[in-house]
Amino acid sequence: MVKLLLIVPFIFILAGMPFANRIHPMVLGMPFNLFWVAAGILLSTCILAIVYHFDKQNKEEKQ
Repeated sequence: MVKLLLIVPFIFILAGMPFANRIHPMVLGMPFNLFWVAAGILLSTCILAIVYHFDKQNKEEKQ
């Protein structure tokens, strides 16, 4: 069930990019579309860490 979170970064970049395709406003000194991509990378990293933490296959002992 937690693996469904892996859809979020895909939707964030693919579906959100047409709405974020503008230069102004500037966020943290970056054009908005560059900030959007950077936020997507950070979001993807957080979601991958959450999925890894809650994945039951990572908890099993290897023989």
